[in-house]
Amino acid sequence: MRNYEIMFIVSTQLTEEEKQTGIKFVEDTLKASGADSVKTEIWGDRRLAYPINKKDNGYYVLTTFQMDGTRLTEVEGKLNINENLMKYMIVKND
Repeated sequence: MRNYEIMFIVSTQLTEEEKQTGIKFVEDTLKASGADSVKTEIWGDRRLAYPINKKDNGYYVLTTFQMDGTRLTEVEGKLNINENLMKYMIVKND
């Protein structure tokens, strides 16, 4: 098991309930793929460094977790089909 973190951006045009649903989707996807110690930290609305889909702001969320690295492609496949996630990045945390 290695330590990872995922930073993802949810659209600010969503309602608060839809944002929480998007965060829960990421957490549930990680847990279903065998992640342990899933901890989420909400950073909130921030200006993007560059426009994504003609949007200048995003709702930033950081989630840390432990997982076997071979399962990450499964997680990424599920995250790619979620329309509420604007961008995400998973990095190994050592």
